[in-house]
Amino acid sequence: MTLEAQEYYNIAAWLKEKVGYHDRAKLPSVKRRQILCGEVWYCDLGYNVGTEKNKTRPVLVVSNNRINRAEKVVVICITDARGKLNANHLPAQDSWFLLYSNTTDPNKMIYPGRLIPQQMCSYSFLDKDSMVQCEEIRAVSKARFDMSRGCIGRLEPGDLALLKNKFRRAFDF
Repeated sequence: MTLEAQEYYNIAAWLKEKVGYHDRAKLPSVKRRQILCGEVWYCDLGYNVGTEKNKTRPVLVVSNNRINRAEKVVVICITDARGKLNANHLPAQDSWFLLYSNTTDPNKMIYPGRLIPQQMCSYSFLDKDSMVQCEEIRAVSKARFDMSRGCIGRLEPGDLALLKNKFRRAFDF
């Protein structure tokens, strides 16, 4: 299959999935699903353009709980942290927030032998060190969330407050 044909196939497959999500979004159980600010869920972001985040991945819910009672919520994408740190082992962009997994597997750490700073938390729901990229914000239907897995975790209030400050700086709020 040529590269162009593969692209058409991927787009068609995503459209088929999207129709399913469209149908699922009409279900009362999906509309009423309680999703809270600070929770992390798996969400199918679909097949997107260029460097936009694709596929099913963890996302952090950042919309307030009043908004979350509606049929869609605002999320920020979470991605692998590997290759996204500067020489000081800090996020390379000011709009990024580093989340540490509690793994001891050096292949899943952002750098070998990393130490988690005392003021930071580690999260058992992450299988590897991860980056929240505040510029990767999206409003998504609750139908895109993986309801079978449910909420996989929740950010600690201190980390959520730090992340909100990063978000404000990223968008000059």
